[in-house]
Amino acid sequence: MNIQEEKISLAQLLMETNDPELIRSIREILSKNKPMDFWDELSRDEKAEIQAADKEIAREETTSYEKFIKKHR
Repeated sequence: MNIQEEKISLAQLLMETNDPELIRSIREILSKNKPMDFWDELSRDEKAEIQAADKEIAREETTSYEKFIKKHR
């Protein structure tokens, strides 16, 4: 059986099951193979801060590191 046939066979078995625990287990196994995007790990507030910073950068509302440090020395 080639890989495509194997995937179809597994999909058919999955469609036939009504066991929620089995479905959860399969989802968990498959999600472990998928690389996690750090964005999905961030809180809503952290995402909002990053998006606000992106907008400030786009509007060129930034200060160089040197200017920032000079003010605080």
